[in-house]
Amino acid sequence: MQGTSKANVSTSLLNKMPTIVYAVLHVILSIFIPSANLLVIIVICRLKKKRSSRNYVFILNLAAADLLVGVMCIGDALDDATDALFDTNLFLCLMRICMGITPCIGSILTLLLVSLDRYLAVKLPLHYPSLVSKKRVILSLVVLWVLSFLVGHMPLISSGLRQKDLNGNCGLLSATKSDYLYIICFGIFIPALLTLVCLHISVGKIAYLQHKQIQRSCLHADISSAHLRYFKALRTILIVIVCFIVFWGPYYGTAIVKATCKSCNLNPLLRDSLLLLGEMNSLINPFVYSLYNKDIRTEFARLMKCKGKGQIRPCKSIHLATANSNIGI
Repeated sequence: MQGTSKANVSTSLLNKMPTIVYAVLHVILSIFIPSANLLVIIVICRLKKKRSSRNYVFILNLAAADLLVGVMCIGDALDDATDALFDTNLFLCLMRICMGITPCIGSILTLLLVSLDRYLAVKLPLHYPSLVSKKRVILSLVVLWVLSFLVGHMPLISSGLRQKDLNGNCGLLSATKSDYLYIICFGIFIPALLTLVCLHISVGKIAYLQHKQIQRSCLHADISSAHLRYFKALRTILIVIVCFIVFWGPYYGTAIVKATCKSCNLNPLLRDSLLLLGEMNSLINPFVYSLYNKDIRTEFARLMKCKGKGQIRPCKSIHLATANSNIGI
């Protein structure tokens, strides 16, 4: 009897192991995502006092959106610790989903604003100060968050986009209808991806044309800087697109397959893992879009009281792609 009891306990722990691992990872993300993005916010606020820059405002907004994603990770971690409170109440489940999706949409749209800002700075450098005025920046951020809130809370606003009853564990497809998923994917995710690709390819082309013009003008002193701008543009394209697709692509791709294939069964562990992967993008963004910026990296070193220039420095190949410039992000 005692041996049978021990075997049952071992089997029970083994079955709960994926849930335990998922909960532990959520706790880790709930600690590091808010911390990393809060640190970026502090650094950018210090920089803005020294030198005003429109680009800093967009990066600050990106960090704020990712910070909210980290806050929602805290809610997910608490849900894991309270024996799935949101799995038994449809309204609470919808609130959790909507509040989690809203900052994710805000983060994606902010990436578009950052890319558009860099595109205008390179394409129209003389008109950039008038095009990207303080009022227009504020207006764009207000529109961004209003749109994010409306799209993120659509299942709560419209009863036609939510299920009548909670089907299984609290999740996007179990609490909302597939129409809502299509709105997110084909109204936000895919258009954002295509726009990011187009903007960064355009920036790369502009950098390449500038490089050719300098070569034809025989301005040898500027050849190396032209090469640097060209490679930074191309590497930034790679970083932005790969991060965007790798972290969020599998989640939305799998969700579309599940929504279109009614007979397909999605493993709960796979669903949770893909959601974690998407949330990790909010941990990566501070490093890709902020810490590789030379000014922000230097200010970060001062904030952490680091001595020497090389203590916080990315590897040389990535530094070429993401150093502070009007070409890259």
